[in-house]
Amino acid sequence: MQYLIPHYYKEFHCAGGVCPDTCCAGWQIQIDPSSLKRYRKAKGTLGSRLHNEIDWKTQSFRRYSGRCAFLNEDNLCDLYLEGGGESAFCKTCRMYPRHIEEFEGLREISLSLSCPEAARLILGCKEPVRFLHAENQREEPPYEDFDFFLFTKLSDARSLIFSILQNREKPVHVRLAAVLALAHDIQQRIDKNALFQTDDLLRRYSAPPVFEWFEHRLNDLTYAEQFDETRRQTLDHLLGILSRLEILRPDWKPFVQNAQNILKKHLPCTQEQNRQFRTVFTDRMTEQLMVYFIFTYFCGAVYNENAYGKMKFAFAGTILIRELCRAQWLESVQNNGNAAGGAQVPEKHFQLFLRTAWRYAREIEHSDRNKYRMEQLLGDEEQFSLENLFSLL
Repeated sequence: MQYLIPHYYKEFHCAGGVCPDTCCAGWQIQIDPSSLKRYRKAKGTLGSRLHNEIDWKTQSFRRYSGRCAFLNEDNLCDLYLEGGGESAFCKTCRMYPRHIEEFEGLREISLSLSCPEAARLILGCKEPVRFLHAENQREEPPYEDFDFFLFTKLSDARSLIFSILQNREKPVHVRLAAVLALAHDIQQRIDKNALFQTDDLLRRYSAPPVFEWFEHRLNDLTYAEQFDETRRQTLDHLLGILSRLEILRPDWKPFVQNAQNILKKHLPCTQEQNRQFRTVFTDRMTEQLMVYFIFTYFCGAVYNENAYGKMKFAFAGTILIRELCRAQWLESVQNNGNAAGGAQVPEKHFQLFLRTAWRYAREIEHSDRNKYRMEQLLGDEEQFSLENLFSLL
């Protein structure tokens, strides 16, 4: 079995009681069969509490006001404190915020953006993300109907996507346009059952002129008639998706509505406002978000043959987080009367942006229904055509 992790993976340490949020509230914590069996046999005071605080029908911990029954007033886990540490955890609690994607002969392990400390590692990473390989001798049974040829092409494409996204000599909007178009073109070959053409496509996108071509294309779009209106409508449609998804936390909906109101009032930003915003929500942060989403989800297209859908999901997540952060920045600027104004403000904004990122991830990534629905809605080519998405760059 082979393993793949981002280089910052081993830097993660749980912040515990000083975490600005908790992973023990806001969603149902499922208990794996092995842990359930162990909890049934637990004795003493903790055993009695486990028996009472587990919903044995749904195989999950009971919740009170959205909080796990074992989460105490200090935002610490009583099961951890009274049960002998991490060994008392079920698989869900032991693994989080680690996220695993399973393929034949390969496990890809990432840190979930929904964890505040993981979000800090992801968005705060200054260097391009490297991916580390490991291997052990354990053999897993082969997956039935696993399309290894498609997976190989997706993996090759993802490697090129990382190379494009991490080429910091090129403007970030050009890099995003190139990888969007690449996924679009790969999807055409998947749909036509012409994967044998993928290698030629990847060679074409590997050539240096590709950046110049997309830079010219984006410039042409900027000067096109109705560009601002296209951008406004596409952003409205994208933000509108959030209102059509399952709501996991009650404060999410008013947060999104407030952001939409601010953006409608202040967009389009002036060139100077855009420049100032990019000093706090940097191109590097945009790159790291895209790399995170692509690593986590793109190769999952081997199971539904929707590579372009996975790319759109990654792109949408990056743009939505950026625009929700922009709304908070605009509100902050309006309240404070200036945009930058001091050495401490960027750090203050960074903490605000981290919170936005992990809140988004908790609402979207921790609901299989929301992930499926979002990918489905992004498939509307009238609203989310390639050129409409380009307008958001």
